Amino acid sequence: MTNSADSTAYTAQAEEGITLRLRGKLQWIPVAAVVVVIAWAAATGSVFDGPNQGAVAGIMMVIGGVLLAAIAVAFAAHLVRPMRVRADADGLTVRLPAWPGSTLPWDALAGVSAVAVTEGSRTRQYVVVDYAPDTAALPRLSRARATYGRIAPQLGRDDDAQGLVFEEQIFDFDPAGLLALIRQSAPAALPVSDLRDASYGERAPESEPPA
Repeated sequence: MTNSADSTAYTAQAEEGITLRLRGKLQWIPVAAVVVVIAWAAATGSVFDGPNQGAVAGIMMVIGGVLLAAIAVAFAAHLVRPMRVRADADGLTVRLPAWPGSTLPWDALAGVSAVAVTEGSRTRQYVVVDYAPDTAALPRLSRARATYGRIAPQLGRDDDAQGLVFEEQIFDFDPAGLLALIRQSAPAALPVSDLRDASYGERAPESEPPA
């Protein structure tokens, strides 16, 4: 029999969610992106004050700067407003660092699983959320959706399959903990499984010993 106080605590934890912060070794990337933008701003001033003012070089500097600024904002947002995943009665909500939260209703989900995918000599862990193709979700260019498209064939998904992927090697979280959080609020009929014992993908062939 479940204690009512424990049940309330579990529900509160599920609704509060899990924050997916960048792993320590990756946190230098947003900082480096901001430094690059600052360097670009200094270089742009020199271009416009010099003989290239108004020339093609100046135009290219501006275009490149806009792209750099967009990349820097996207990376820096992971430090200021990390990705967050929470579960409640309405469904699974994912909030990207630079994007409002998007809620996937439970009846649109086909399953949630933790998997291990072997690519060459590396085995990486993911939490995979499969949902119906016509479900409104995060932008296609977001890492969660782009990564799903990349590894979906290795997971045996159909060509039109849609979903999200949370990468354990990029974000500092426990796949089992995220599954437990989702399981607390998900309908009993929704498969929430830890499949990391069966690795997907292909391992690089063992190198043959010298003759």
